[in-house]
Amino acid sequence: MSDAPAWLTQLAEGSLDEVSELGSERLRVTSGRVVGCDPLVFLTGADPFAREVPAGRYEVAVGEVEGETAYSIIRFAKGQIARWEVARCPGEEDVEGWPGYGVDSGIGCFVDYDVVKQYAAEEEALSARVAAKLAEEGVDPSDVLAYHEAIERHRAEMGGDDPLARLETSLSGKPLVSLDIAGGNLVAFRTGVGDGVYASFWGFGARGKLLALVTDFGMFGEADDEGEGDEEDDELGALEDELGDELSLEDELGDVGGLDALAAALGLKPEPEPETRQGPSPLFLQSRDLLKSWVRTEKIELEPDANLDAFAEAFLEKLVSLTGQRYPGAHIAEWLLERPEVADVFASDDEIEADLTR
Repeated sequence: MSDAPAWLTQLAEGSLDEVSELGSERLRVTSGRVVGCDPLVFLTGADPFAREVPAGRYEVAVGEVEGETAYSIIRFAKGQIARWEVARCPGEEDVEGWPGYGVDSGIGCFVDYDVVKQYAAEEEALSARVAAKLAEEGVDPSDVLAYHEAIERHRAEMGGDDPLARLETSLSGKPLVSLDIAGGNLVAFRTGVGDGVYASFWGFGARGKLLALVTDFGMFGEADDEGEGDEEDDELGALEDELGDELSLEDELGDVGGLDALAAALGLKPEPEPETRQGPSPLFLQSRDLLKSWVRTEKIELEPDANLDAFAEAFLEKLVSLTGQRYPGAHIAEWLLERPEVADVFASDDEIEADLTR
């Protein structure tokens, strides 16, 4: 694989005529370590790029194609870019291809590593104070909804307004936004057409001087990617034909008969008769019902031998462990993809988020 996608050569030459470069914000770099990440989901654990840059204030802009963000760029110095090099984080030296950072909220940013560490420390301290307050009040953590509401209430009381909460609204009318946070700032922008994993590249002058850092949001796709969506559509169509009319992909939550048919088609084991000595907990039933609704509406696909009850127990444990997280939808989506019971996930993080907070 080459050091960078071909379109970056055109960017360096100034021949990307279809791109409009918009906005201009300044990023304050104090540590010399720049971070690219999704600020709404992954800011507290984001790693910096391995290459260091001089401390300073640098211009950040975005390039748009037909109203979508094709790239974001930091310019460290003026000059003609002669070559590109993929930007890697520590530990990615041996990763093949172009490693990138994950986006689950449709928003990315550039930020200094000092800000990341300070923000993470502030969040940890705030979470500890909130947890102590909840323990003092005796809030029951097994009541997931009430516990989550109590956390949000105390976070607002103890920590004030969350500065990150303004990003979504601020970006609705601007190509990029600078946000003061944790003693520094971050510059945020939309990420192409939404979520994904996006690679970044260092741009150097002919004599090796560092001139720029660019994140590619996949608007100039490679030819190898073409046709993948059609193949997925064909697979879904074949599944619909196989399962028949009673499992139509357009069905919404409804009668139990359709759900039973889906479970039978997927090979799910029948649920055991409840023991007389004790029935399942209400939280377990809610968790299992939510999983069933996701299967029913094809937000997730289960493996043929999946045990729904065991899966629901693990799901409930995961929900409890995420108590206090601002955006649990992204974490649940990632967790679902790692579960052996799950063949695939078709719902977006926002759809999962909406179901969890409904």
